[in-house]
Amino acid sequence: MEIMNISKQYKGIDRREAILEEAKRFFLEKGYAETSMSAIAAKVGGSKGTLWSHFPSKEALFRAVIERLAGEFHKVYTDLLNPQAEIEIALNQYGCHFCRNIIEPDKRALFRLAIVECWRFPEVGKIFYEAGPQTAMRKLASYFASAMEKKQIRQEDPEYAASFFLHSLCARSKASRLYNIPQGNLANKEEIEADVSQIVSLFLKAYAP
Repeated sequence: MEIMNISKQYKGIDRREAILEEAKRFFLEKGYAETSMSAIAAKVGGSKGTLWSHFPSKEALFRAVIERLAGEFHKVYTDLLNPQAEIEIALNQYGCHFCRNIIEPDKRALFRLAIVECWRFPEVGKIFYEAGPQTAMRKLASYFASAMEKKQIRQEDPEYAASFFLHSLCARSKASRLYNIPQGNLANKEEIEADVSQIVSLFLKAYAP
């Protein structure tokens, strides 16, 4: 009966999207090791063959889930890094959205999942890093390279600048995300904006042309 209800829930939704949505819930709640393809197939409804036709392995399914989440994340932030906007405004907008995003429950759960599971399943850490932090760093580095060419900031290694800026944004929330400590003021909109404003100010002073 439960399987039938889940199937009705996903009626009219693309089968691949339904699988990805249910797989995300399984991975975040149970972890990589405890999630099985059979359990996901049972929840979504249909045969295991249908699931395997879309995703030939659990690793492939996990990669698709992460890339789907990361794709939504990166699209927003690519739009925020508008090369036509004043760099201080663009970085403040980027930083505020970034900090709010990484403390969302799903993102915190995903971060901890990658940290815990990567020691037993190195592919988990690799998939998470490539789709998330590495891609974010490359996109931001590209933005900084353009800003350096326009002499908005000093000419330095753009990848190092991107790493420096992103790690600064993550610093205060890292303990909360890693150890599941309550957010406190870190989840407050005004607190985030104040933190990001200070980080952007320090960054632009450090990279002043």
